Amino acid sequence: MSIEDRLNIQELNFKYALYVDTFEPDNWAQIFAPDAVLDESAFFADALFAGRDAIRSYGAKIKENVHHIIHLITNHIISDLTATSGRGTAFALVETMRKTGERLRFYVRYDDEYVKIGDSWLIAKRKLDKSLPPEKVTSAT
Repeated sequence: MSIEDRLNIQELNFKYALYVDTFEPDNWAQIFAPDAVLDESAFFADALFAGRDAIRSYGAKIKENVHHIIHLITNHIISDLTATSGRGTAFALVETMRKTGERLRFYVRYDDEYVKIGDSWLIAKRKLDKSLPPEKVTSAT
């Protein structure tokens, strides 16, 4: 498909990171298709979310429990791109500081399915896997 399609799909990753990192669950949910699936079960129990409302609620829960979060997303490859669908893989380094003070680092692989609805590319399915085990971060003293 067009370069514009590819850029719009790549921008989904940037918006995903921006909206979760700035605690904007409503905007975060809007980059997903209405019936999208977000699967973080490789990291947390009960972390399979189906539909925008469930994804929005999960974003609100992140906002309640996390003080700081940052996603550094890279190596995004788009494949099987048609006029209305595609697949992608990307990797991320994610650091969080929970409101309890606990700091965690995650090494994430995203396996995505994209769908074009009207003029907008959206995430239809995002499955997260561990590319390395998560780790607790301690401060140097």
